[in-house]
Parts: sequence; structure tokens; C-alpha cells
Amino acid sequence: MEIIVMKRLHCVVLLMFIAIAVSAQSYYEWVDIADEHIAKQEWNEAEEALLQALRSEPANAQNSLLLSNLGTVQRYCGKYEEALQTYSMALFMTPRSTTLLRNRAALYAEMDSLDLACADYSHLILLDDSDEDALYNRALIYMQKGDTIACRNDLEYMLKNNPTSSKARIGFATFFKSQGYYYEAIDMYNQVIRENPNQAYLYIGRAEAYILWNRISLADKDIEKAMELTPDDAFVYILRAYSKIAKYEYADAERDVERARQLGYNSQTCDNIIAEIRKE
Repeated sequence: MEIIVMKRLHCVVLLMFIAIAVSAQSYYEWVDIADEHIAKQEWNEAEEALLQALRSEPANAQNSLLLSNLGTVQRYCGKYEEALQTYSMALFMTPRSTTLLRNRAALYAEMDSLDLACADYSHLILLDDSDEDALYNRALIYMQKGDTIACRNDLEYMLKNNPTSSKARIGFATFFKSQGYYYEAIDMYNQVIRENPNQAYLYIGRAEAYILWNRISLADKDIEKAMELTPDDAFVYILRAYSKIAKYEYADAERDVERARQLGYNSQTCDNIIAEIRKE
């Protein structure tokens, strides 16, 4: 009788170990499947695989990282509210995670919840007051909200911490451009471009400043360089359209706007620009 009981106990223990092994294997299999879908930018399939992994082992210590990935995948799916809940759940588990705070702040900004985005960036700066990414993004939010003093304070603090900071100079270039100080904005872009001559977004930013300053021939050179570096950037075609409008080349401007639309630029904005062109 004792032998039978021992055999049964042994079977129960063995089954428990098998169940645990299967569960663990299932968890990591789902994670691998999610990674494969993420690599292919198959966001809906990646979301389902991550959810399956979380369901298979809800107490796994790695779930905070999985939730971070899930929130980002949901964001790419356009499921902003779900992504926000996911990031917040992960932050409840790991409240000092800079990756999660950064992701949630970016999502808040994308949802136009600027005060909440600012709060997350401020939290990041409390954790590390030299965090250039958080300082830069908070400065841009202050600029959007019209708080020019707070914006300049963050940018100046960045330069004080790091006198060679390209990000601070780009921030100042954006700030000066928004305030109509085009010469100063272009000077900032010049400084950064000297150190980073192959970054298309710098030529795009400087070209925009040149257009706003009505220096069209100089803008055209930057637009040409940006197109050479990133031929499929939709915004470059929008800039070139505005350059052509300034030169009364309306038909060519419309073609550039349509090309921008094909490359994914906001369709309503394209319609508005074409409407402006046809009023000329």
C-alpha cells in the first residue's frame, strides 16, 4: 500500500514539473513568436503573441519588459488608449523604469496630452537631471504651450551640462524658428551640420527656416541635399512645394504635394495646401 501511495505521489510531482516546464516553454515560445512578428512589423499578430505570453505566466518577473513591448506594439496599431493602460500597468510594477516613462511620455505627446507628457519627462529629469532626451522633449512641449521662458531654461541647462550638445542646438534652432528669428535658427543649424553633414533632418530644418526667411535659392540647395539623403521623406516634398509656390511654379508644386501624399503625408493637409495653391 505504501509503495502504491509513493508511486502516485511521484506521478503527481512529475506531472507538476512537466506542467511547469510546458508553461515556461510556452511563455518563451510566445515571446519568440512576438519577436518574429515585430521584426516583420506585423503589429496585430505581435500584440496577440505578447498577450498569450502574459496569459501563460502572469507572475513572470519579465512581464514588465513584455508590457513595455506590448504598449509600443499597441501604439503602432493605433490603439492609443490600450497602449496607455499597458504602459501604466508596467510602471506600476517598475515605477523607476526610464524606458517606460519615456515611452509613455511620447505617447501622451502623440495624444496631445501635453501636461501629462511634461509630467513624465519631469519625472525622468528628477531621476537623471542630465537626461538630454527628456530635457529636449520637455523644452519642445513648453514651446508648444507658449512658455518660452521654461523652454529656454531647459535648452540653456542642456548647453550648460554639455557645451557641445547637438540636441540643445537643434532645440534652439527650432525655438528661434518658431519665434521668427530665422538668422539665429540658421546659425544653430549651421553649427550642427558642420559636425553631422549627413543627417537629412538637419537640412530639412534649415530649408524650412530659409523658406520662412524667403531665401528660396538657399532652401532649394538644402532640399536637394535632403532628397539625396532620404528620397522617400514626404515632408521634403512639402517643403519643395512651398519653394515652388514662392517661385510661382504652381503645377510643379501640386505634383510635389501629391508625391508627399503617396509617401504617407497627411491627406487633409495635402488637400489644404493644394487649395492654397489654386487660390494663387
